[in-house]
Amino acid sequence: MSESMRIGFHLTPFWSPTDRHPTQIIDEAIQVVAAASRMGYAWVSIGQHLLSHPTVWPQPFPMLARMAPETGAMRLKTSVLLLPIVNAVEAAENIATLDHISHGRLDVGVSIGYRDKELETVGLRRPDRVPKLEESLALMKQLWAGDEVTFTGRYTRVTAGRMGFRPYQQPHPPLEMGAQSVGATRRAARLTDGVFFGPQIAWDSVAKLAVVFREARQEASQPPGAVGASRALIVGPNRQAAATAARAYLEKTFAMYRAWQMQEPTMMELQLSFDVPLESWTVCGSPADCVETIAQGRAMGLNRIGFTIYSLPGDVKARIEYLQMIAEEILRPAGALAS
Repeated sequence: MSESMRIGFHLTPFWSPTDRHPTQIIDEAIQVVAAASRMGYAWVSIGQHLLSHPTVWPQPFPMLARMAPETGAMRLKTSVLLLPIVNAVEAAENIATLDHISHGRLDVGVSIGYRDKELETVGLRRPDRVPKLEESLALMKQLWAGDEVTFTGRYTRVTAGRMGFRPYQQPHPPLEMGAQSVGATRRAARLTDGVFFGPQIAWDSVAKLAVVFREARQEASQPPGAVGASRALIVGPNRQAAATAARAYLEKTFAMYRAWQMQEPTMMELQLSFDVPLESWTVCGSPADCVETIAQGRAMGLNRIGFTIYSLPGDVKARIEYLQMIAEEILRPAGALAS
């Protein structure tokens, strides 16, 4: 690929352990991200879930707005905003506001979601997810264009409405779509500027879906677009030590996704147990092993990787040192340090 590899990190592991006071969890995450903003990571990203007990998921818009002044040149990303469970007009306004707060450093990842408990809060069912997402994106793009909009959708209506201001980035912040299936990958190619493959699908599935995305973009005479993947990062002196360090976090992750019934028939097979080798779906092992895996990802056509750092230490100082080690021993040799 001619485009260089860009690497950021997800905030998900920063909410653990969950026995700390929520204020402490948030304050410490801000402190660590502020330090990481000077290390060469391309972005920091935050996911979205509602009603997530016993796990902790602070909401993306206020968190990213709070982090904007702390993050220097690092970009801010929703990875991902569950578009079917939010109002499209409110999302368009929030995104435009956050784009200005961050002076145009916002990337917007969206997805359809998969939890019935979340869909229920807005009166939707699983079959509503794709039409609501497609309708929302169509309306949001019209609103961001700055003209007066009349829109009669199945889920949202606007009559002669116009946003007070357009986003900082024109025509809108870069959009990418989370995908774990062929259908979602083709949808991403059609509707957004990039695709971001989910964290629990195997590397061989990533390679297959990257081809699907590139071919769909070519067929539509679209530019290549960004091809990224969310990947668990598990670093240690060797693969065995790394796996041991991350085991407790892995067990919680597997249990959470199984409880939330993340696997769907159309999806690539999700890696949700210790029965499959970690190297088949994560970036794991010594720093040199990790650099090699990133090179293999680049050969598959990836130009973005978002690390979920499963082996993250608990203490703030240790977390900052760990992120510095990853930047120096993995991002730098992988040629992925952001300028």
